[in-house]
Amino acid sequence: MQKTLRCAAVLASVLIGLLCASFEPGAALAESSLDKIKSAGTLRVGIAPDPPFTFQDVGGDWKSFNPELVRKLGESLGVKIEFVPASWTTIVAGLQTKKYDMVGASINATPERQKVIDFTIPYSYTGTSFLVRKDNPKAPKTMDDLNKPEITVAVVTGSDNEEATRQFLPNATVRALPNASVADLVLEIEGHRSDALSTSSYLVGPLEAKYPYYAIPKDENGVLPVGISWAVPKDNPELLKALNDFLDKETKSGAIDKLKQSWLTMEN
Repeated sequence: MQKTLRCAAVLASVLIGLLCASFEPGAALAESSLDKIKSAGTLRVGIAPDPPFTFQDVGGDWKSFNPELVRKLGESLGVKIEFVPASWTTIVAGLQTKKYDMVGASINATPERQKVIDFTIPYSYTGTSFLVRKDNPKAPKTMDDLNKPEITVAVVTGSDNEEATRQFLPNATVRALPNASVADLVLEIEGHRSDALSTSSYLVGPLEAKYPYYAIPKDENGVLPVGISWAVPKDNPELLKALNDFLDKETKSGAIDKLKQSWLTMEN
């Protein structure tokens, strides 16, 4: 009888252990995330305008490198893509509050953002550059010249470019514009409200080709270069792995380079 009771107690202990393990919070969340997306048949993707990587045509359709790559991701996962428009001021918060499953815009993997969301492997790299009109009477030529209270720098509020500007030009006057586009920053310079604009280094070439500007610093990756990636909520390893596997495959096959050649053009 005692032997039978001992065996029953051991069996009960094993069953309880297995039951507890199966309901471990982190594991359950990781297992359910990607499965839930596939079961629903839809991947919700937060996106924001960021030419030349992402823009909308006159009909409102999302075009260029990121939308095309995201659509290929949907085909790979066997799900439909639902683009959820966001602004650069709110795109990280939207991911944290589950408004979408991932950020499919060209978001820079800055150290500050890495504290609150997880990034995929980079599919490109960029830094922050500062553009000045050639006829600016203050004639700044170096980062030290820009780092003065009498120099006003236009930035997009909440962008990694604002972060880099405040870090590298702590003495400059920062003019932060919420939800601004590159065109808005150009208007700041053309309207003589700002002496310089702060933007991603990959836009320097197109802007210098169209406007009488010069860049500071001369380095093609600007300052604070970081990877351009996609992003997922923290502690979502299965979805993150699926995105990384996809990006790795597309990189090795040359598909990402082909998309860059097609979309990352001077016109876009």
